[in-house]
Amino acid sequence: MFQHLAPYHGRAPLPAKTRPLVRYRKEEFGYLVAFPDGHMGMYDDGVLPLAQAGLSQEECAGHLLHTLRVSREFHFSAPCMAWVEITRRCNLRCPHCFVEGGIARSSELTTKRIYSLLDEWAEMGVFSVVITGGEPSVHRDFLSIVNYAWELGFVIGIASNAVPLTDRVLAQIPHDDVIVSVSLDGIHDQGKYKDESDFSYVTRRLLEIRERGFNTSIMTTTTHDNVRDLNKIITWAVDHDISLRSVPFVPMGRGARYRELANTTADVDLAAEFWIAEEQWERVKDKTLGLCAGKVLNFLLTMVFATRRCMSGRGLAYIESGGDVYPCTTCSGNKVLRAGNVMADSFKDIWNADWDIRQITWDNFKETCKGCPINDDKYYCSSRCPSQSSVYNGRNIFTGCGSTEFQRRSVLRREELFRERVMEEPLVPVGDGIPHPDPASHAEGSR
Repeated sequence: MFQHLAPYHGRAPLPAKTRPLVRYRKEEFGYLVAFPDGHMGMYDDGVLPLAQAGLSQEECAGHLLHTLRVSREFHFSAPCMAWVEITRRCNLRCPHCFVEGGIARSSELTTKRIYSLLDEWAEMGVFSVVITGGEPSVHRDFLSIVNYAWELGFVIGIASNAVPLTDRVLAQIPHDDVIVSVSLDGIHDQGKYKDESDFSYVTRRLLEIRERGFNTSIMTTTTHDNVRDLNKIITWAVDHDISLRSVPFVPMGRGARYRELANTTADVDLAAEFWIAEEQWERVKDKTLGLCAGKVLNFLLTMVFATRRCMSGRGLAYIESGGDVYPCTTCSGNKVLRAGNVMADSFKDIWNADWDIRQITWDNFKETCKGCPINDDKYYCSSRCPSQSSVYNGRNIFTGCGSTEFQRRSVLRREELFRERVMEEPLVPVGDGIPHPDPASHAEGSR
């Protein structure tokens, strides 16, 4: 069982398909706590008996941290969320795939090592595990891996193309604290699903999976090819009450051979309209979900802005099926900033070592960002990213701009639309479990 876990006894009702469990773990600053309704926060030591009693985030609010001392090497004692790629084998060959899914790696993690990796994560207090590939459900021990992770107490994301998820397979997967995410990147027939278009096949399977008791989500990679399809995808998600999370195309992995998929400046308005619709829908749909990978990721994205440094390698980790440990999916896709291999060392020893990415903060981008129109705290620029810098500036250049002209213009347009149509606080506002950095830390130059 998960070592840092207590039965929930809070008075507030929980969303459906949510296990009543409070997850918590010790950190240098006190405790990091994840509540079953999806709230996460950073607390002083006094919260421990309340977390152990399984109380709600409202009942623990008196122990929230207001400031946080942030050293240059700041990182959590374990990932908040970790991806484990149980195989690179896949039944499809998507052009944007960052892992080049298709053929299994020459040497992949044994099921026994995957089990022991999950054991390590449970002992360290990882909250969310994403089981991915390739196509993870083609792994011969997929079901036993999912069930083992669930029994340890993780909230689980399954990243799939849905083709191998038959009724027999779905019947053997737990429903609570599990979300099945299916890739949907276009609406046209690209030959992936025989005589059925991508949109028809994936939307049909999403509804079938949901009918079998699961929370489901759409995963969309936004590209120049699908920018005119995005409105139909988000409209379908809203109309059918299904989550949606998107990521922009980055030319890495197999995608490095299909750079024409990258968005151009002509796509800015359509892409921004999709983004604002996604943002608005997320604020509605997330209220119906308990703790899940998307909410953990939102917490970490807010930590990026609050602490002025990437959370990859600080709160995130990605383990390839060959055992290599990377700070995030982008580092894995571009094969940079590798931290070790779990076939040779324990994950805990790798996590506790000095990671190169932890030496890089937004301070390292000062010269790069000078004069940029979005170099302002009113904009959320995600391009001070060591891994994206390596994609766009050269393999070993980690403090260049990780943005394209399309992305820079998109940030400006998104801000305009956000002010016009949303004008609300961030999904995880600083101050609601996300403390401001200690001013003394800034004075010491550690930010």
